[in-house]
Amino acid sequence: MSVQLATVSFGALLVSWMISMLLGYLHLKVMKHAKVYQPINPDTPSSHQLKEGTPSLGGLFFLSGMTISALIFGQSNQPYLFIPLISCWVFALIGLLDDIAKFVRKAPVGLKTSRKLAMQVLAAALVLWLVSHFSALQLSTVVHPWNPTVSWNIGLWYPIIFLLYMVSFVNAVNISDGLDGLVAQVSLSPLALIAALAALFAGGFHRFHVQSPIYEGGASLLILAASAIGGMLAFLWYNCPKAQLFMGDTGSHAVGALIGVSALLLKVELTIVVACAVFMAELLSSFIQIIAIRFFGKKIFLLAPLHHHYEKKGKGETKIVTRMQIFSTVATAVSALLFFLTYR
Repeated sequence: MSVQLATVSFGALLVSWMISMLLGYLHLKVMKHAKVYQPINPDTPSSHQLKEGTPSLGGLFFLSGMTISALIFGQSNQPYLFIPLISCWVFALIGLLDDIAKFVRKAPVGLKTSRKLAMQVLAAALVLWLVSHFSALQLSTVVHPWNPTVSWNIGLWYPIIFLLYMVSFVNAVNISDGLDGLVAQVSLSPLALIAALAALFAGGFHRFHVQSPIYEGGASLLILAASAIGGMLAFLWYNCPKAQLFMGDTGSHAVGALIGVSALLLKVELTIVVACAVFMAELLSSFIQIIAIRFFGKKIFLLAPLHHHYEKKGKGETKIVTRMQIFSTVATAVSALLFFLTYR
């Protein structure tokens, strides 16, 4: 990575942080004045009832800050910039509709699960169309994450796996958004890895077995990832315990979409799955709980997803979030180590 690209990337991070900090301050004022508060689910641990009256829709301000910064420092006509941005905003719109439904109904549940899932699939299909028409990637090929000499051509199965991948990431992050600072802190490590890989590919390391469009778009994705980290740090400023505001489904959908589409564009799908072990564990715990209740009439966890299970066991919220952040950092480090050891 050149000194110029490094400087631009750090500038994008800093500007995104500053813009998001300002927008966050204004957002908090507007939400409090409008009395737009996040409805609290009565099924959550009793400590969550103390969060009644906390403003939401925080995803709007850090997503806006990230977007403005990325457009200032990046090339808006580069597919590796506009595809992830469009993906974030399309999925954020779904989350926004869900959040608005909650406010209107004054209930912790907004859109019906089936309706939201259908919208997510349609959004993922739009992202697939964007990637297939503008990125010039060989989409049907999946490279082994830790053995570059091995790849699989999955042909017509790829669109199905693409849709499943995107929807899974969006829901994994969405489900994880239940504790102050959890999503923001856990997502920083995977975003940093995405930025590092984008920087590596942008630097022209051709000994890495990746497709040429990735080299061409690596710089743009690096700038976007840096902007996302800046926006996430600003959001964490307002979301750290005790949270002044929540990101809502608007934010969690956008974060999940960004991580998912970035992995797909860099062709490091399985590497990022390992780095996002915490999000995957949260998603899997909810899935297991649903299956266990519907088919066996029993609960595996005291309360799903996983972070609520630990709350029910008496673990403090801050301790759960900190330990999950530590685990996320370790998982990302392991994923990166395996990648670099085998791609050297």
